[in-house]
Amino acid sequence: MLFLMTVFITGCGDISDGEYAASVVMSGGSGRAYIESPCKVTVEAGKITAKIVWSSPNYDYMVVDGATYYPVNSEGNSTFLIPVVLDKEMVVSADTVAMSKPHLIEYTLTFSIIKEEKEGNDQTFQINNDEVSSEFEETKTAGNDGFEEILIAPEIPGLSYIGTDQNSYAKCYAIHRYSEDYVLISVYDGRKYLIIPEGGKAPDNIDEDIKLMQKPFDSIYLAASGSMCHFDSIGAIPNVVLSGLEKEKWYIEAVQKAMEAGTLEYGGKYSAPDYEKIIDKDINLVIENTMILHTPKVLEKLESLGIPVFIDRSNYEEDPLGRCEWIKIYGLLTDKENEAGMAFGEQKSLIDNLEKFENSDNKVIVFSINANHMVYVKKKSDYFSKMIEMAGGSYISNDKLEQEGSSTQSAVTMEAFYDYASEADILIYNATIENAPNSLAELVETEALFADFKAVKEGNVWYTDKSMYQFADETGTIIEELNRIFTGKEEETSFFHKLR
Repeated sequence: MLFLMTVFITGCGDISDGEYAASVVMSGGSGRAYIESPCKVTVEAGKITAKIVWSSPNYDYMVVDGATYYPVNSEGNSTFLIPVVLDKEMVVSADTVAMSKPHLIEYTLTFSIIKEEKEGNDQTFQINNDEVSSEFEETKTAGNDGFEEILIAPEIPGLSYIGTDQNSYAKCYAIHRYSEDYVLISVYDGRKYLIIPEGGKAPDNIDEDIKLMQKPFDSIYLAASGSMCHFDSIGAIPNVVLSGLEKEKWYIEAVQKAMEAGTLEYGGKYSAPDYEKIIDKDINLVIENTMILHTPKVLEKLESLGIPVFIDRSNYEEDPLGRCEWIKIYGLLTDKENEAGMAFGEQKSLIDNLEKFENSDNKVIVFSINANHMVYVKKKSDYFSKMIEMAGGSYISNDKLEQEGSSTQSAVTMEAFYDYASEADILIYNATIENAPNSLAELVETEALFADFKAVKEGNVWYTDKSMYQFADETGTIIEELNRIFTGKEEETSFFHKLR
């Protein structure tokens, strides 16, 4: 059942037009009904609507602000498009015909735009764009379309083209080398960055689409927190002086120590940077992920200060090792290319040895459960799912799930999850999204149907370490640990823990 109405938004702050994910907290009624969370909210021209889906098909009309709204669609669970006041309780009424006679029930709803604070990404999650980012979260992949274009090295006046680095896995960037140590990074989104060596000059008559970045980059504001692990791997944490995350949200030890020592400070999140600190610290490079594109005023402000902004697109890589290979870009920017090559080589060698891994016939699925008892599962297109397959597991899904939109994660009811996942050999709870239960008994207590899952009966339920999303540089290690789990060689690893 579909209801439609829109009103002018209140309390939406600086949210730009677009589609976002919002959490829904509901009270009232018997407690048996619930609304799926998160839901989609749409902001357009100062108006906002939220698409909410009830757990029942039995709501035949709603009353909002004294007006009655009737259904225009009679299939599936009752679905409404309603006005939203963010971060404030709003009262609605819904009529249900599930009982012996219709009942108009009052509910209190609170909507909040989701902030990606779990994985180092304190970001508003916009549905029709990325991610999120840098974690095993909502992702998009670029595929191969357009990669040939970034392999074409543009002509730079006054410089001679030397050659283009060959990537092993990454398909969303290319590094072009020119004379006099000039380097151009061409990225899948069409952006081109010319890295000018220290003491060098900007070429005359250069294409205005090419962004100029002058070395050294020794005072960086890193808002793309998923990239911090690469700086750690190559010993370049000292180059980063401002972080987009507070100290307590970091799992990387070198970052925690730097913040304790005061050599690295919190510089505000990507959408609200501390401009005073940025100026005071003489920031000479800002590294963002694609969420900055949703706050164009911030991007414009940073560039108006004369600070180059590099946008990380690693989460668009189709291959898990492609994400890891972005370490080469950060090695280039910090004059630590040898260290970056060695760090990536170590991870690549683990994958090169895949033929030595023992394969398994284990059927595996990654999931989490939110407060409204909706199950969130990774699709086969998600890069975490691909890591599972690379490690010798068989990731299970179903055709209907895979066909739902472009997202690499979907929400399903517990009953639907049971239908295709109950015979999975191994369950992996994604604790980077929702806190994992403390035991198998607690998992069953949360949802009784888990008692009939094969993996639960056999004690093959694992959960991810919360730190995992901050370690894209350890992709090979994570895959190796997965293989050890699948072949029964490990009961505990750095990134995965067994639920007992």
